[in-house]
Amino acid sequence: MNILAAVLLGLADEYSVETLKEAPPADVAEAVRKELAGEGVRILKDKKPFADYWLRKSVPTQAPSGQIGILYGMIRPGTLLAAVRVHAGSSDYRGFKVGAGAYTLRYGVQPEDGDHQGTAENRDFLILSPAAADPSPEVMKQDDVYKLSSKVTGKKHPAVAYVIKGVEGDKLPRLIHEEDKERWILECETSQAPNGKPLRLWIVVVGKAPE
Repeated sequence: MNILAAVLLGLADEYSVETLKEAPPADVAEAVRKELAGEGVRILKDKKPFADYWLRKSVPTQAPSGQIGILYGMIRPGTLLAAVRVHAGSSDYRGFKVGAGAYTLRYGVQPEDGDHQGTAENRDFLILSPAAADPSPEVMKQDDVYKLSSKVTGKKHPAVAYVIKGVEGDKLPRLIHEEDKERWILECETSQAPNGKPLRLWIVVVGKAPE
């Protein structure tokens, strides 16, 4: 089963979410940890720890790009958004294997090319990189993030989690089950910098890209 985006292998699998009163793990670089919230969100699979997320306390934003197919155009590609700890081996949204461990999550935009045509509803993704190899919270060039993330997959393609927008819930964190698409979505919220506005995220934590 997957951490950030796996196919459901059985109807018996049940996911839930809870607040995790625990700081980011030591595997995450100190400079990055300082940017993350002091407590996280835990996803459980059949009541056992599956993946833990720590959002950035405040995400640097800019004027929206206005590009078609991009939902989070106010975030610059390569921006650090969160960190995740995977409790068991899994796979990403494209089916690449992701081992147990800690990873940074940086915002990325899917390229407009024939290789990616029709693989997602929108072009927004989170890119996983080994936390130990990502020492700074500063914005990175997206190509550099891809290279760093290739250490996760062992291939040219980065490890990714899909991020969408949905209907806002009142109580967060919230886990949404879209049975027709065989996916579970974590709805969570942080803030934007420098304006302090809320930044609501919907991260596909279980699911897989269409073939």
